[in-house]
Amino acid sequence: MVMEQKGNEIFQYWEFENEPLIWGMNIGEVPALKSYRDSLERVLGKNGFEAAVQKEASQNDSQDIPDSGNGDRINARLVHSGRVGTIRSMNLLEAELLNYQLSRYPLLSHPTEFHAFILFHDSLHHVRVYFAASDQPWPPKPAVILESIKKDLKQSWKLRYHMHNHYEPKSNNYVGILAPSVADAQYFAFLSEDFNLDKALITNGFYTVEIESREFPKFRTPPK
Repeated sequence: MVMEQKGNEIFQYWEFENEPLIWGMNIGEVPALKSYRDSLERVLGKNGFEAAVQKEASQNDSQDIPDSGNGDRINARLVHSGRVGTIRSMNLLEAELLNYQLSRYPLLSHPTEFHAFILFHDSLHHVRVYFAASDQPWPPKPAVILESIKKDLKQSWKLRYHMHNHYEPKSNNYVGILAPSVADAQYFAFLSEDFNLDKALITNGFYTVEIESREFPKFRTPPK
């Protein structure tokens, strides 16, 4: 259901039964996502493609956390050293949400980020997914969604996940970094404090990092 549309910005939600297959790793055929993966392999070559994907999937980086002011780099090292978060394969829901945005704007030719807010209602056994995206490199501010979530929380819904996607420019082989930027980390903290967010998810179209709310304070945020 579309809640609001302003130009190319869209705010919408879906609600459905909470079935196990949604969280499974068998993603089946997701055409726009498959097209992106296939195109990326052609562009980078098989070896370059596999190296780029596996680099982001790794959590065995033994190097020390950098002692620098580059918060994004520090956050990436926290994840890729295995200190924070868990990197896993994408599940079906994540694949379908990314596929939906890629069907609107192909990632290689028109890169964008979306974000999704995934709520659970235990007694109804339902999942509600709010989605916000546009034609821009960054997702739009989801004011209309947050207002709706405030009402949901009073109706026994729980904000289980916030999800968004990452990508990189050509110079960095396109495959998105599986770690929060300092701005992402700040947003996670806000959602945890004001909406009791349980976990944050970042996907790059191959793998997803899952970060629990108790881990949010470990990340660097913008200087105050």
